Amino acid sequence: MIAVRLHGPGDLRVEEVDEPEAAPGEVKIAVAHNGLCGTDLTEIFAGPRACTAVPHPLTGGVLPQIVGHEFAGVVAAVGAGVTDVAVGERVSVEPLYSCGHCDRCVADLPELCRQVMTHGICSNGGGLAQYTTVPRAMVHRLPASMSLAEGALAEPMAVAFNGVLRSGVGPGGSALVFGAGPIGTGVVFGLRAVGVSDILLVEPAPARRAAAARLGVADVLDPTSSDVAAEVRRRTGGRGVDVVLDAAGVPGTFGLAPAVLRARGRYVGIAVAERAVEFAPWVLARGEIELTGSLGYGPGVFARVLELIAGDAYPTAGWVEHVDLTELPAALEDLRHGRRMKVLVDLPAA
Repeated sequence: MIAVRLHGPGDLRVEEVDEPEAAPGEVKIAVAHNGLCGTDLTEIFAGPRACTAVPHPLTGGVLPQIVGHEFAGVVAAVGAGVTDVAVGERVSVEPLYSCGHCDRCVADLPELCRQVMTHGICSNGGGLAQYTTVPRAMVHRLPASMSLAEGALAEPMAVAFNGVLRSGVGPGGSALVFGAGPIGTGVVFGLRAVGVSDILLVEPAPARRAAAARLGVADVLDPTSSDVAAEVRRRTGGRGVDVVLDAAGVPGTFGLAPAVLRARGRYVGIAVAERAVEFAPWVLARGEIELTGSLGYGPGVFARVLELIAGDAYPTAGWVEHVDLTELPAALEDLRHGRRMKVLVDLPAA
């Protein structure tokens, strides 16, 4: 079969590899679409970090690695013991592996497992291949109203929605979102889904601001030409917003949070910053501001997002595009430089 494998720093190859077979308890999927994300870019161009020449202790994953963890497809076969999934069913994959016995797993926080790993980052297989096999527990049937392309968006939208849930904001609340990339866009959709309409989006890239406008986000600020803190004070009468959701992950956005949050407001870091940030702790104490993070998604979030997508809470027109494997190198470069929004790779039928 055809697969895209990462061999080393910047060394991504489209290759012929052996087709996997479903082991007991596994489901074999003919992949239709696989999304590209920032984690992929980090692993390819700044790594590999998660996957190395040393097998991962939980998954056994080792270079070369078939990449891709945002995917959907059709069940091609099931392994022994799998009786509740049938060949031909359309499915999306929740790709997180957890050990099940560390203190965090026992506390029902598998996304924070001390050995947590993702299928397609460091594992046996990934979504940028004609076929892959995954444990039955990762497989979610798609509602009849949902396309396979929408199913491939469930994973990143679950990441975004987990951040919304971590913020605690609800109907009547206000939010400032840093970053209008795929995760920031998903945050906006997630905020709307929980009843928040007072949303201010901050994005420096013109193409992404334009995409947000096409999605009906009326309030988008360019931080290179606007004073974000002053605009928040103006809009809120000096009070500040209830929550900040950071999908940009740069030092400047972290530094702005205390200036735009209301007393006892909450900052949620979703994006992973590459550089250290500095701040004076007293700016948190004077407003009793909460700082928290959001990593992946907790139990039940993926399934909830599938329901929201099926209910049209996550429109795709205007920000999601499709490419084939011949266009993959150009798409990765464009994403790396912020020239595209969300890209799904369409895998060829075997």
